[in-house]
Amino acid sequence: MTGPIPSRLSPTAGLVNAMARLYIRRALPIAAAQQRSVDEARNLNHQLRTAASVRESKAAGYFDDDLEGP
Repeated sequence: MTGPIPSRLSPTAGLVNAMARLYIRRALPIAAAQQRSVDEARNLNHQLRTAASVRESKAAGYFDDDLEGP
């Protein structure tokens, strides 16, 4: 059999909950900064791959630089 559910938490449980809330509150800005850093690196990688692809296409003769665009 189980006993009745206590109406209030033990002091240790309250401390653990407070520490978890503090960790989450402090970790959110750090996680957001890390996500921005990952996004910037992903964007830079995409730009570099695109530039390399354009260079290779120009070297292969797929682009005609003599034509002017609109």
